[in-house]
Amino acid sequence: MPKAHGSDEGRKSSAFREGTMSWGSGSALMRTVDWESWHSSKLLRDDIAIGIVLSADPGTEVVWRMDGHVAMDKVWSQTVASHDLVVLPRKCDLEDNCRGGGQGLWLFLDPQTIADDERAKSFVQDMTVDCSWSKDRLLWTIITEIKKECSNGFPRGPMFLERAAMMFVTQLAYFIDGPPSRPEPTRALSDEKLQRVVDYFENNLSRNITLSEISDLVELTPRYFCAAFKEAVGRPPHQFQIERRVERAKTLLRNSHLSLVDVALMVGFSSQSHLSNCFRRIMGVTPARYRAEIFDKPG
Repeated sequence: MPKAHGSDEGRKSSAFREGTMSWGSGSALMRTVDWESWHSSKLLRDDIAIGIVLSADPGTEVVWRMDGHVAMDKVWSQTVASHDLVVLPRKCDLEDNCRGGGQGLWLFLDPQTIADDERAKSFVQDMTVDCSWSKDRLLWTIITEIKKECSNGFPRGPMFLERAAMMFVTQLAYFIDGPPSRPEPTRALSDEKLQRVVDYFENNLSRNITLSEISDLVELTPRYFCAAFKEAVGRPPHQFQIERRVERAKTLLRNSHLSLVDVALMVGFSSQSHLSNCFRRIMGVTPARYRAEIFDKPG
């Protein structure tokens, strides 16, 4: 199983329950939360993570941030049952802030398990947030069975979960991306529109911008914008934003009067640790080490 780390704050043992089962190349985790206070969790893994909201109490508030980018900000109502889902590529940083109760399911998959499935392999390379997946009968049936398995103590064992998880991600990629034969919409970004997007990122590094906000600039839906941007730049928007934040941080680190916390907040990271994680992933060293090397150089 690929190594991972995560943390949870605000747990109350009497109101926080988990059921988990692992197999050779993945795992499933179901959480049930009953309390009303704010709680948060952070997730950074080397594998693919799929999070699913199975149920949420009316009034529950949830904010998902992926690599500092707001992926969802939502309050559940009494009349609308929404089964939101997020797909996280490997090594993406997810921060989940929630107030309220509900039940969620996580599936974690080694990328090598879908290496031979080109559609699924391509699908999990970008972040996806979707609330329509449960309309597909097969997807809903699979998740219902996985939920039963978690609730009943995993009577069918890891082999069942492994096959169910693989079937789910394959069908999810097909459902969200559509049949292979459908005509692809025009996704190209003109040089003018691309520059408009890049400038917008540069001018707003200190705050979290949404995909809808940035895609509206070029009159594309968020999903088509992500595809167009990746085609033009070679990486998804959230990764580009993180890279630009790190570049700006490199400049600010030359100012010895700024603390690492100051630098982190000035370029839009939620904390010093968030800056350190992203900076080290891109530069290979921590911000503190990078700053020390700058001032250690003669002249």
